[in-house]
Amino acid sequence: MNVPDPDFHDFDEDRSERSFEADQVWATYDDEDGMPRFYAMIQKVVSFEPFRVRLSFLNSKSNSEFGPLNWVGSGFTKTCGDFRVGKYQIHDTVNIFSHRVRWEKGPRGVVRVVPRKGDIWAVYKNWCPDWNEHTPDELVHQYEMVQVVEDYSEEGVCVTPLVKVTGFKTVFCGRPDPREVRRIPREEMFRFSHQVPYFTLTGEEAENVPRGLAS
Repeated sequence: MNVPDPDFHDFDEDRSERSFEADQVWATYDDEDGMPRFYAMIQKVVSFEPFRVRLSFLNSKSNSEFGPLNWVGSGFTKTCGDFRVGKYQIHDTVNIFSHRVRWEKGPRGVVRVVPRKGDIWAVYKNWCPDWNEHTPDELVHQYEMVQVVEDYSEEGVCVTPLVKVTGFKTVFCGRPDPREVRRIPREEMFRFSHQVPYFTLTGEEAENVPRGLAS
């Protein structure tokens, strides 16, 4: 995929070999459109030079924690909720990793990844509960950027939209109007496509740079 270089921050530095430790969860890229929709738990760093880590991909055959919609069964990737640890594997390249994600332990060995305050996510622009395996890709692969303003709860999660700043490739700003904040209910958590790594700009990086988020 052709991905524009970020305007101000080198995200490759955040996933250097020395960034990895045991018990971290990292987002990894999928094969559908190259977005970071898979998760891997680092079990052990075998060596840094050469780079080798033992990891387990997280998986889930159900999305019942959010409701009866058969999202996983329809072929979509589940990106938030409860996951199980898969079989151990050895990997020797950092290129499969996008960024670290926050996680928490659930009951009976569950690994839980849910939107947390401050996170940036891409949400499906045209999402509806009628999507299935026959929904056209050109409809699915359209996104909006949001920032999470409250941690996920059983009622859902509150987000505010982000808008791209004119003149920059990957800089976004939030809308200060509190009326722009919306709640995504628990039954609609399938709207979340993938988490997006970001860097907060101070406005002093260069001339005419606003305070905002570089993704």
